Amino acid sequence: MDQRLIYKMVQNCLKQYMEDPSSLKMDSDAFAEIYEKIKTSQNEDLDSDLNEIIDDVVYGYVTDSPYF
Repeated sequence: MDQRLIYKMVQNCLKQYMEDPSSLKMDSDAFAEIYEKIKTSQNEDLDSDLNEIIDDVVYGYVTDSPYF
């Protein structure tokens, strides 16, 4: 999966939780961590929808969930 596409999808998802989702830059450590979580979740459950995975990971990131 293209990293730029996932970045845009994460940005769109962040709009639900933040006024300025552009504060998360593509080259930041936070995005790298989110991207790795998305890729890991996607590899573990091949039947899951990418949008659902991104929603779950971003929610965990925003709420500072211990499962993130």
